[in-house]
Amino acid sequence: MKIQVETISPVEKKVLVEVDAERVGKELDRAYAALGRRAKLRGFRPGKAPRQVLEKHFRDEVERDVAERLVEAGFGEAVAAHGVEAVAPPQADIAEPGLQPLAPFKFSVRVQVKPKLSPKDYKGLEVSRRPAAVTDEMVEKELTALRDALSRLQPVEGRDVAQEGDYAVVDHEGTADGQPFEGAKAEGVTVRVAAGDFFAGFFPQLAGLRVGASTTVEQAVPADFRAEALRGKTVRFSVTLKALQTREVPALDDAFARGLGVPGVESLEQLQADLRGKIEAREKQRERSEVNDGLVKAALARNDFEVPPALVERAIDSMLEGAAQRFRRQGMDMREMDLDLARLRGDLREQALLQVRGALLLEAVAEAEKIVPGEADLEAEITRIAEENGVPAEKIRPQLRGAESRAALENRVREDQVLAFLAAHAKIADAPA
Repeated sequence: MKIQVETISPVEKKVLVEVDAERVGKELDRAYAALGRRAKLRGFRPGKAPRQVLEKHFRDEVERDVAERLVEAGFGEAVAAHGVEAVAPPQADIAEPGLQPLAPFKFSVRVQVKPKLSPKDYKGLEVSRRPAAVTDEMVEKELTALRDALSRLQPVEGRDVAQEGDYAVVDHEGTADGQPFEGAKAEGVTVRVAAGDFFAGFFPQLAGLRVGASTTVEQAVPADFRAEALRGKTVRFSVTLKALQTREVPALDDAFARGLGVPGVESLEQLQADLRGKIEAREKQRERSEVNDGLVKAALARNDFEVPPALVERAIDSMLEGAAQRFRRQGMDMREMDLDLARLRGDLREQALLQVRGALLLEAVAEAEKIVPGEADLEAEITRIAEENGVPAEKIRPQLRGAESRAALENRVREDQVLAFLAAHAKIADAPA
């Protein structure tokens, strides 16, 4: 088998393969022999049909299967001999006249590959950071969020006229260009009598309306609205006020703190301390993430290179799958949403490109600096993951025994080590307040 590898671009190669006639003949003989043992043809006992009869009935099928095997084998030998590692399924092109019993078989395969990088100037990177800090205002904001989450809507007593800040239960029916549209009609919907996004349920127009009365509300639809058919139009809603509610927020005291069920928290003071600790941990993680992002962007600014389109598409797929999982946890199905996936993929492309370029550059720095995580480093990461998820490390280890999971773990630890290396050799200054 003759193999020649051509470089089309830093991220694409073309593998030209020629299989000699003798090997083609042997593969065809093997295929027809296997076919003969299982083929059932009228007038012949199993395994007794002659070759020429098999060729008459099954030639196209056999030659197609043999061609596929030879392409797979040829590309496999190219990978082994020339180190051609594809990052996407290879695309084969069989040369005319295709597979012939007494002639060499020629084909080519185009593959996307990782670029060969020689990273430069990755030491002495200049990065700014916002140091982790916890303020009383942050703690108060967390407390407010907790109280809001545990608040309840209660009927308004003593009045039946809507006021700013009320929650209103309404029936509504809408039209666009005089025609009803999906989602325009609903009963018993709770909206807020306050300024805000109309399509998120804010109806300031209801202020002053009496329970049982109706009004008409008009609203221009934004050009980027999720429902494409409504973009740029004006919708008109007939709204009937059914009831008024107000939000009852629990008192901020020791009883509130105990009721949260946080281990070790029995008082408001202990709750504040617990929140402060969690905010501090979050702030430290935020600082690390921002510094790491800055390091990667600064290194990329000094290293320009092309990336395989397939890796960018794969990164976008991963982002979309992550979004779908988050929606599923909230009881929603992303497939049932009126989303413009083509537009969404386009919006994610720049972020995905940055992610892929960063990963490739960190990998190249690891190779240049011979950064390889040891077994102790992997064990430390497993322990960290276990603690983060509140489960014993023994339950995490079995999930990482597969080759793919193990490789992902090693890659994550190696990236962290490379980022630590870059930080140790960088000039990191606090950003102006």
